[in-house]
Amino acid sequence: MNNPDAIQKALAHTLAQLNVNQLPVSEYSRTALKRVLDAAEYYLDIYRNSLERTLAMCDKSPDQMTIVDYGGGHGLLGILAKKLDFARVIYVDYNADALQTVREMSALLGATPDVMLQGNATTLCDWCRNNAVAPDALLAMDVIEHIYVLDEFFATLHSIPTRHSSLKMVFTTASTPFNKRVERKLRRAMQADELGTTTKKGFWQKRRDYVQELHPDMSERELDYWADNTRGLTYADVARAVESQSPNLLLDPDNTCDPDTGSWTERILPVDDYRQLLQPYGYSLAVVPGRYNEHRRGAKQWAGLHYNKIIDLAPTHTPQGLRERRRYRNALKVAPFLYLIVE
Repeated sequence: MNNPDAIQKALAHTLAQLNVNQLPVSEYSRTALKRVLDAAEYYLDIYRNSLERTLAMCDKSPDQMTIVDYGGGHGLLGILAKKLDFARVIYVDYNADALQTVREMSALLGATPDVMLQGNATTLCDWCRNNAVAPDALLAMDVIEHIYVLDEFFATLHSIPTRHSSLKMVFTTASTPFNKRVERKLRRAMQADELGTTTKKGFWQKRRDYVQELHPDMSERELDYWADNTRGLTYADVARAVESQSPNLLLDPDNTCDPDTGSWTERILPVDDYRQLLQPYGYSLAVVPGRYNEHRRGAKQWAGLHYNKIIDLAPTHTPQGLRERRRYRNALKVAPFLYLIVE
């Protein structure tokens, strides 16, 4: 690998010069990309850290690795990987606008994923089987909290042929159940999506309108009941729930998804839920606290430095002693996001 520090620094400099408003991409992609570019150095730190964790799990050099950049929306992780000499990068996203964004960013940055697929985990699995490609690892940045049915997702990934006993995975998620300040912010976002505004229909109203279309004779009270009790379902599953009289009783009071797409709004799950979902496939899960952005200036930088000192005290392995466990818990409580390391 040729001077990764210099490569990352040069990429960050190039990204800082980009005028997002001039890119020929959708408004949705432009908004999502701007959020990343406004803190490009920080996000590149996260992407590189994720790549280094992947290398450590696979015990290979980059030029021996085939990795999947799953659903990031802009391809920057995969582009960084190519600049760091990873042999093959497969980019996957269900959104056609995201693929167009990746093409534009690749042309501007001088590196591109080797393969770009529009679809989901099943699309990836089928492509790998049809092309006799066995990826070493999958990385998904801020994606796992949006996936509609996680057990199906993990089952599909487990079925992808690999050179190892199973596909290694690195996820990041800001939907942490440990940091209460972050959790409150996420819950406000979920409530806003569920209830909607005067100009934007909320998920609750979407479900109610759909049930009314299916059952125009249903009473107002019944419509409200089914709108309440189909939270977290797509339209197809809403129809099945009403038909079978099976309300969808979510334990969390705020988790909600768009019935059009099934994409959850920053779903917060207990870590044990992830472990239970992964257990049938023989996976282990390590939860690592992420760090704050130290590239900012002023009070936010000093606050980040303070919290990062707490995070850096956390053990890098499974905490054993009482002191290690306490440091680990303290780090999780202040961490702005989590790495979920699956192998």
